[in-house]
Amino acid sequence: MRIVHVADTHLGYSAYRRVCDEDCQFKGLNQREVDTYLSFQAFVDRVLELRPDAVLHSGDLFDAVRPSNRALAFALEQLVRLSEADIPVVIIAGNHSTPRIRETGSVFRLFEHLPNIIPVYRGAYERVTIGDLTVHAAPHTDGEAFKEMLPSLTRCGGTAYEVAMLHAGVVGFKEFRMNEFNEQIVDSCYLRDDLDYVAMGHYHGNYDIADNAAYSGSIERFSFAEAGQPKGFLYVDLESGKRELMELPTRPMIDLPAIDALRLDAPSLSAEIESRLDRDLEGSIVRLVVRNVPRTTYEALDFRRIREMAASAMHFEPRFEIDREKVSIQAGSATINSLEHEFVSFLERYPVEHVDKDSLRAQGLEYLKRGLEGSD
Repeated sequence: MRIVHVADTHLGYSAYRRVCDEDCQFKGLNQREVDTYLSFQAFVDRVLELRPDAVLHSGDLFDAVRPSNRALAFALEQLVRLSEADIPVVIIAGNHSTPRIRETGSVFRLFEHLPNIIPVYRGAYERVTIGDLTVHAAPHTDGEAFKEMLPSLTRCGGTAYEVAMLHAGVVGFKEFRMNEFNEQIVDSCYLRDDLDYVAMGHYHGNYDIADNAAYSGSIERFSFAEAGQPKGFLYVDLESGKRELMELPTRPMIDLPAIDALRLDAPSLSAEIESRLDRDLEGSIVRLVVRNVPRTTYEALDFRRIREMAASAMHFEPRFEIDREKVSIQAGSATINSLEHEFVSFLERYPVEHVDKDSLRAQGLEYLKRGLEGSD
């Protein structure tokens, strides 16, 4: 029996200002949101080619508890393709998909009417049987309720093959955590070796936890910590125990080697920056960190030239840390604008999870206004 293990697709994620161009099927949408759609579409294409006995999605199908109608419609369209191909899909809720208040309800209810699509999201352990396969599914839930599910992740003897699904970090391994305030952590003793496989979600890198347990990783890159990671899904043969990472095409993310500018003057630092940027950056997400920059050196840099060299990148993120104060300044200009402008600019550049940006912008500007009036 062969299964596909995927996780952390984060449909609807958006970041940066770039929008999809004229030639894109999603013209005018945020480019990073489009990237998640294209990766998921490529994933479904490969699954239809492989025709596994089942697909296990180990959490965070969407990036937010309340995905946009566009993200919902896209997910439904792709899941229908799998449903119509008679490929069973089990999807558990991850921490990004779980409402803080149970009464809020879950968008996963929309999938329940689809043949072959089995969403597990009610905050309780569920056992799913697909032919010769038993799936022990533990969706994300807050508090102790998650830990109460874990003893159920053990072999019951009902079918030839048994696997578990959960969305969590692992005790004792900081690298397998995402440092999100509502993430769950599981003790490795619950990753039982009597199961044929344990399909993990939450950590975005592909990693083997044990002979029979692994993180598939995400299918796109969502932070510079993932810059060097291959992305895709796992194709697992439950009879032999072998699994293979099937890579998917993703947008390149390049974290350039950092520069220590403490002993560099402006011409020397400019030369170092240009040497870093002298490479193919076409369509990439690029970050360059420059540490310990003397203020006089920073003010003498030619930022227009720097931007021109990185113009082919989809997004270029220069971070200059002035002296040893660790104050990060974006190199859009050599001056710092008003607090209101900087706040609005920050919101435009960076993703903010689970919060409406327009509301946050309005509240933030109001607080800044009060604070500035009080300081007069």
